[in-house]
Amino acid sequence: MRILVKKVLSYVGLSDLVSKCYLALQSFRERFQYLVLYPLVLNVPLLSNIYFMFSKSFSYEAKLFLSSRRDYLMKKHNRSENLFLLRRNIHRLEKGILMKSRKKVFALDYIQETVDLFCNLVQGGHENEQMNWAYDILKQYFEVTDSCPQIEIAQVRFFALNFEGRKVSVYQPFPMGNVGDEDLKSSFKQLVTKRKSVRYFSLGKIPPRELMDEAVEMAGMAPSSCNRQPFEFRIVDHSELAQKVLALAGGTTGFANSISAVVAVVGQMNVSPTVSDRHLMYIDGSLAAMNFMLALESMNISSCPLNWPEDKRKDTQVAKLLSLQKYERPIMLIAYGYAEEQSMLACSVRKPIDQLRQYN
Repeated sequence: MRILVKKVLSYVGLSDLVSKCYLALQSFRERFQYLVLYPLVLNVPLLSNIYFMFSKSFSYEAKLFLSSRRDYLMKKHNRSENLFLLRRNIHRLEKGILMKSRKKVFALDYIQETVDLFCNLVQGGHENEQMNWAYDILKQYFEVTDSCPQIEIAQVRFFALNFEGRKVSVYQPFPMGNVGDEDLKSSFKQLVTKRKSVRYFSLGKIPPRELMDEAVEMAGMAPSSCNRQPFEFRIVDHSELAQKVLALAGGTTGFANSISAVVAVVGQMNVSPTVSDRHLMYIDGSLAAMNFMLALESMNISSCPLNWPEDKRKDTQVAKLLSLQKYERPIMLIAYGYAEEQSMLACSVRKPIDQLRQYN
């Protein structure tokens, strides 16, 4: 429709006039916003709430949070398969055990919940490194804390499970080390300098899944708030599906058809117990995404992060393509593959150090 209107205006000779009027109106609107509207909204109590009352963007995030909160509470109270909560609680216990001035009794408010989660997950067939780690930390917790009724109840259920006969690894805290490694520093600098956003890939030449799994494992080593890891890597290596996903991404004009595979970094808001934690998935997901791209580069697999702006319509479309839950949404897309020979890369000069940092 927009293209048709442009053609009609051009045909009758009004294209330039309409364009000038539109730009003038846009300029007036922006000046009115920063000179009048925004100062008023910022300085009058509750006016900001009214201003955003009918915002589609904010209402969409609110609905996403409510879906996430519902799933979180349902899993928590049903003591069901909530690995996010188990990882968080075990991480909290581990930090408590490592405290220099450790309390004789701690974690009373969540130790029963943690043991219930662990036992239900084991009885549900979960046997992996996460469960081994959880077992070791819980065992250490019961060894170092003093006895009290709440701890005794949790301890009885924990040891009644008899999980030790099935576990393999033994997890102990790591000793801290401050010894520098010049070779490691040099190698890392070479890696981050070498990695560039590649936009043209060799069509049909898709990296093997074994290498992609290695990259995802390295991505999972990124820091995460309370070890909850509220993200997942959806790897789309079927070119037809990849093209459908890429058609929804912005900023791919001119090179989308050279991409055979793409990764959707999917955020999971249901790990967050409160409204204030609702952005964890964006932060932790982005940290993991950078690890992922550097891991790919170390294996000579090129990548290009693709922006995924706030757009409910596109979120709905990609959710259908990737079968996302109501509490999940893409954080970004990452095109990947082997760089096309002879293709050019943008220099993309970065900010100098004096623009990147300030002390104190």
